[in-house]
Amino acid sequence: MAAPTPVTYTEWNGTRGMTYWRAEWTTSDQITDGVVVDISGLGAPVPNSVRVLGAKCSINGDVEAMLEFDATTDQLIYVFEGQTDASLVDVVDFREGPNGGRSPNPGAAGFVGDILITTVNAASGDEITVLVFYERKT
Repeated sequence: MAAPTPVTYTEWNGTRGMTYWRAEWTTSDQITDGVVVDISGLGAPVPNSVRVLGAKCSINGDVEAMLEFDATTDQLIYVFEGQTDASLVDVVDFREGPNGGRSPNPGAAGFVGDILITTVNAASGDEITVLVFYERKT
């Protein structure tokens, strides 16, 4: 048994980007630190980190999904929580926050800059679709 292999698609223009990430479970195996946005794979010019402007998540099932910036101790971006026998769509816009988005602490130990996803409570039949919108952190 293994956690699902997600389907991903990324658009990046060197300044702003969007990543589509989708997984469907056939087991109850969880995803731990699965890569949603691979900074090094964004292409030239590769940023050192990104600021998350917003995210949209559609969850079918009782699964919880945590978006985090990759570091030795991952930095939480947001937690999406599903509901048993229900579909949930959650949209968050971080642009009105004090930093104009969710920004990582690049000085954190082991900071990589990737955006990760970790799931809890996933079961067979659960589905998650995430859209993450971000820009080069200056």
